[in-house]
Amino acid sequence: MTRRAELTTLGTGARALVRALLPNIMPAATEGGCRRQLAEGIPTPSLEQTWLVLAVLGRELPTSDEVEAARRLARHNGLGQLVAQLRARRRRPSKWFDRPATVVTDAVLLDIQESATSTLMTGVQRVARSVALEWLERDSVQLVGWSTSRTQLLRIDADAFEARRRRGLFRRGPIVPWGGTYVLAESLNEPARASRIQALAAYSGTRTGMIGNDAIPLTTAETTGPRMPGVFAKYLAAASRMNIVATISEAAATEYRGWKAMLSSAGIDGPDIVTVQLASTAQPAEPRFEVAARARMLVDDLPLVLCVGSHEPRKNHLAVLHAAELLWVAGHRFSLAFIGGNAWNSEEFDNEVSRLRAAGRPVQTISGLPDGELWWAYRLARLTVFPSLNEGFGLPVAESLGAGTPVVTSDFGSMAEIAEAGGCVLVDPRNDEAIAEGVRSLLVDEELHKRLAAEASARRPRSWAEYADDVWDAMVNYDGSP
Repeated sequence: MTRRAELTTLGTGARALVRALLPNIMPAATEGGCRRQLAEGIPTPSLEQTWLVLAVLGRELPTSDEVEAARRLARHNGLGQLVAQLRARRRRPSKWFDRPATVVTDAVLLDIQESATSTLMTGVQRVARSVALEWLERDSVQLVGWSTSRTQLLRIDADAFEARRRRGLFRRGPIVPWGGTYVLAESLNEPARASRIQALAAYSGTRTGMIGNDAIPLTTAETTGPRMPGVFAKYLAAASRMNIVATISEAAATEYRGWKAMLSSAGIDGPDIVTVQLASTAQPAEPRFEVAARARMLVDDLPLVLCVGSHEPRKNHLAVLHAAELLWVAGHRFSLAFIGGNAWNSEEFDNEVSRLRAAGRPVQTISGLPDGELWWAYRLARLTVFPSLNEGFGLPVAESLGAGTPVVTSDFGSMAEIAEAGGCVLVDPRNDEAIAEGVRSLLVDEELHKRLAAEASARRPRSWAEYADDVWDAMVNYDGSP
């Protein structure tokens, strides 16, 4: 794998600021001399110049409010006063603050904070990690994350990331983008980080973009946790200042275009919205995982109905349980397995599973499964059921189809979009009887099952490499043309 050992930089500290803001002046030999050059050469700094001074001399990325306040101070009292104030500021006792900030130019910075530091592997994190692994083949790419205070942008060691090591993941010393490209690969759930990314996008002169997974907290807020809509609003505030949002489906693009249309009332142009369809491939079924998968997933000789995803209300797993009970009462024989962890407001789901088990129903929940066993689960299943109320893409639908297993899924949004190439029974996810009928049809109708399984197997897979290449074209090469 080819990796650039060092980023292209303007250097560190005040000397880097002179090179960036006063390119026609040779930086002084000392930091003090460089600070005097800045004070004399930029008597009334712009917002962009103020942002860079704060980021470099303050050693953390500022918010928009901090930039505005600092520019006012500099305009009233001169840039020298601002520089002196930053120099006098007491630094926090953190190992990340003991090195000067490096000004980075001409690099592609891929922000994967959550995917690099979390032990979870949600759909969003799988997308971010897959893009990161593909982009590391390009020598201009640097993976980045954030300090514990969420105020500093830090380099991520690629080898540690690939090995999923937490120790030694971050390199010491903050970096400050000035030009180049910054890409946010994940959704933001941290307002402090969002506010700094918003200012970075607005003032750094860096081309900025993000992968738009969905706008669910905006369009179906009732299916999310109580904090999420407010947190998501901060995420959208950062996105509003970016150049581009590459959504993972046309359904997600529709959501983001609707949001962008509202920005004009605030005098904000907003980003370009483009669709980059997510990957829809399956991993090979490795023989070494088959025995464990069969032992874990199959119940006697019953056909397996599989449901993959976290147990949050939006995934509609209560409806799956109720539909299954309708079929069991009617005499149909099958087992039901859920693969996914608990999420916000999943207590009712847990209680219903316990009730069904006590009644002798063959239903199980599995919070985590090795990837090798997951792909066998898709292949061992008679069908997958995924009647979500809203999805940016619906990765389990694509994965099941990639494994050749038919799917019962929702008749709208990204799920219907995936189903256009065949292999699915589309149902109204808000109608338990419709879900039950979709599952029943694939359990008892051999002709239908055979046809949909053939359609699923005939679908052209879209690899993660193809997806990552298209995201690169959107984020790094896109020129704004239709």
